[in-house]
Amino acid sequence: MSSKYYSLLIILLFFLNIENSFNKNLQKSIKLIHADFIQKEDHDDTVFLIGHVHLKHNKYQLFCDKAIYKKKNKFYGYGNVQLKSEKNKIFSQKIEFSENMNNLKASGKVILVQKNIKLTANIINYNFRKKFFQAIQNVVLLLDELKLYTNILEYDLNFNKIFYKRGSTLFYKDYNIYSKEGSYFPLKKKAKLKYEVKLISKNYTVYSNSIEYLFSIDKIKFYSPTIVINNNKIENFFYAKSGYFFIKKNIFLSKEYCSLHYNDKIIKGKYLFFDYNKKSGFIKNIFFEDKKKGYFFIGDNGNFDLYSGLIFLKKNIVFIKIKPKEDSFFIYSDKIKINLKNESILSIQFFPVIGFFLNEELQIKSYSLIYEPSNKSIQFNGNPIFWIKNQQITGDSIFIHFKNDFFLDYLKIMKNAFYIKKINSKEFNQIKGEIMIGIFDKKNVLKKILIKGNAKSIIFHYNNSSLYNKKKIINKSSCGIIYANLEKGKKIKKIFFLEKSNSELFLLSNSIFEKNLFLPQFSWKEKEKSKNKKYLIYEKIKKYRKESLEEKKEIEKLIKKNNMYE
Repeated sequence: MSSKYYSLLIILLFFLNIENSFNKNLQKSIKLIHADFIQKEDHDDTVFLIGHVHLKHNKYQLFCDKAIYKKKNKFYGYGNVQLKSEKNKIFSQKIEFSENMNNLKASGKVILVQKNIKLTANIINYNFRKKFFQAIQNVVLLLDELKLYTNILEYDLNFNKIFYKRGSTLFYKDYNIYSKEGSYFPLKKKAKLKYEVKLISKNYTVYSNSIEYLFSIDKIKFYSPTIVINNNKIENFFYAKSGYFFIKKNIFLSKEYCSLHYNDKIIKGKYLFFDYNKKSGFIKNIFFEDKKKGYFFIGDNGNFDLYSGLIFLKKNIVFIKIKPKEDSFFIYSDKIKINLKNESILSIQFFPVIGFFLNEELQIKSYSLIYEPSNKSIQFNGNPIFWIKNQQITGDSIFIHFKNDFFLDYLKIMKNAFYIKKINSKEFNQIKGEIMIGIFDKKNVLKKILIKGNAKSIIFHYNNSSLYNKKKIINKSSCGIIYANLEKGKKIKKIFFLEKSNSELFLLSNSIFEKNLFLPQFSWKEKEKSKNKKYLIYEKIKKYRKESLEEKKEIEKLIKKNNMYE
């Protein structure tokens, strides 16, 4: 704001100059320029000046219709009162000085003018000894683009502080600011507003109980829970326990608990920077929730761009999809890219996938993952590893389709598919080929697999026949297509070899060569499994729920006090 606003101090010092003039010998220093009629009461030394009264003292001049001077330096002026200097003017219907000229009171539609500053009130009081100024009833302060309305405005010149305690409305540029109490510091060019503060602009509305406004740089600091609402869509807003709002740049900053609510999505953290113009920002200790879909994202920090609909999360990221009464799935990663479109999540990309957990038995690890909720599909790229109980599936990429958010439909591997079923530490059923399709039942159990394209297998069979002395037989096959039925996802119940099938049988013994036990590129990667830290995550969600409940209560208080939706 222009520094001219703070020249209000100069106006108030106008009254200090009066103090130096109207002293104990005041009557000797005042010059009577004109009066139509003069009358003196001998018994009490009262002097009456009537009709076009004009008094002068140094550079100050007083005009009124009638004036009365009494003992103990009491002075009264009535009717069309004007107190003027070269820089200052005060207009009223009545003016009086009392207590040895220490107190001045102007009343009756008082107007105080200094250059481009105008102050109006019903009454103005000034105590010269205490250096205390007070404007009472229908107070209006005008300065350039600023207009302040209140009922009592007080100014303490000792502390250079203007304040009010009975509510005000402040209009500045395209902002309207309401508050119950306020303090203005002219020399510091700032204001502190308290209790039921409401700042309204064209694009947003701010609700708080305590803010500091630095007019010179258009900066607002929040000292209490605060909401910044989008006027076009009140469901979209910021919440912070404390923070800053840079009005000219439209930048919001909070270094404590804060949240961004946007199209039923909530981004929470301990540090938030948001550029309202660019609709982009940065956040630390992030907790991101899509309330409609039941998604949670937890991480150390992230960037978001609401114009493009992109959100990037980094370091120690966890993605959780929760559905009541159903098991959740968890994805752990270092980087996540979220693509929002039409208020929905279009896709989520993870780099890398440290661990994907659908339940206690199903786990996946890969270099990257693309999740498309609308297509009910997930694609794992970069040598993914899929574990189901003691089964392992690998390939160049794995595509999974869901029947719904929590139940698998089928998986598909397009190149270098490899299925391994662990029997014990030395024996593994193995099937490999170019393409693999796996079908799941209603309980996410893998029940069928189809592998084609140069398909090969090594299958261990336990034979009860005395002919083979009840030893295990190894079936080593190659063909065009291998089809297998799995019994409850635990073991191969039936297996079919189709198209140019070629099989060899070996009796498991100490003399069998190791090459007959493993297909080429066999690699059991059980040690690469990670642990699901879901109980720690549930604790974080519990804490988040508690913080959200506290936030909701604070918001309800602000709504109730400020009549937010009226």
